Amino acid sequence: MSSADRALTPLHIAFVVLHTSPIDDPGTKDAGGMNVVVRAQAEELASLGHQVEMITRRQDRQSPALAEIAPNLRLHVLEAGPTQTIEKGDHELYIEAFREQLAPLLRELQVDVIHGEHWFSGIAALPIARELGVPFVQSFHSIAADNSLPLDAGERAESPGRLAGEAMLAKESDALVVISNAELDTAVSRLGANPDQVFIVPPGVNADLFHPAAAGAAAEADSRPKRLIAAGRLHPLKGVDLAIEALALIDESIRPDFVIVGSAPPDCLDYEASLHETVAREGLEEHVEFLGALTRKPFADALRTADIALMPSHSETFGLVSLEAAATGLPVVAYRSGGLQESVLHGETGLLVDTRDPAEWAATITQLLLDPELTRSLGEGALRHARAMTWQASAEQLLEVYRNLVVAEVAVTTTADAEAEATAGTEADRV
Repeated sequence: MSSADRALTPLHIAFVVLHTSPIDDPGTKDAGGMNVVVRAQAEELASLGHQVEMITRRQDRQSPALAEIAPNLRLHVLEAGPTQTIEKGDHELYIEAFREQLAPLLRELQVDVIHGEHWFSGIAALPIARELGVPFVQSFHSIAADNSLPLDAGERAESPGRLAGEAMLAKESDALVVISNAELDTAVSRLGANPDQVFIVPPGVNADLFHPAAAGAAAEADSRPKRLIAAGRLHPLKGVDLAIEALALIDESIRPDFVIVGSAPPDCLDYEASLHETVAREGLEEHVEFLGALTRKPFADALRTADIALMPSHSETFGLVSLEAAATGLPVVAYRSGGLQESVLHGETGLLVDTRDPAEWAATITQLLLDPELTRSLGEGALRHARAMTWQASAEQLLEVYRNLVVAEVAVTTTADAEAEATAGTEADRV
């Protein structure tokens, strides 16, 4: 098949996600924005007519080995390690076992491109891609920071091989797909990636799911106390402790309620307990509600009952929750760090806070509570910003990366075959 023909035919794509299932709900286990991105892009690519295989590790005994998620979209569950949810860092111990199951599956599927999601997946899948002669794409979704660096540089390397593994993948993958300029800069400066092989593919948002409250519900909200919301894994990186401390400093006469969506991964149960202890110590029990992890629709409903979204994370490659909040018409207050500076446009869709001083956060939130016109204006700007970002556009940009790699691979293979035939012909003539 020629390069021109290959550029028009549907692709067969494998998303490899070792440590978390793409269909897990964000805020559960180690599921977060990465799960949303992978599933949404996979669904869009499948709807465009491409065959998409999502491949993950078994974490329970109930999930079938193969499930049809949607037309052209399947989920494969491989046996590797304990059949249960384990601490994120422990997945490094099962990379080889996962690869042993992944290799025959990928040989059977004969995919056109393999996309590793997070570094565990990349380490498992890259050698197989090389063996099969298939282009390999890597996404990190977060890039680890050395323990000597502050948390706003990125999350800690939860297992020994991560720092070296990410650096190797950044150099050896055929392409890196990142979600923001901030992640691109980190991949190049910290990991040594070739900037010509790094491609920004922004996320989208499901506008059918994330949208403003109906007029009646919005009017009803005016009669209740103002409500803040934060969502994500209850992990130190997400900084929910900062938001609780800030809430305690807001004047009691205007103090809003605060809804926290998400649960702790297995290695952060102590952190979750510390959040409850802070709430009790500050006497905030009547103002703070822990909803636990929510599926997509209940989470969207929860956003619609809120007035202001908080993103106190130390670091985010983008901060997908901020975009989902924006699509609901909420202004976002976020820490000025990493990709949050791109997902939240200061003074247009929300406000960025330059410090992690709870008093500064309390002052910023108070400013919005006392200035409904500013809050309304930022919410309208957030909605405009979110409506311009769709999952279809995201998937089409990702598809362009895949197409270019596949066409280049076909061209290289065709040239190599032609040279081999020419060499064979020359040797025959000599004989």
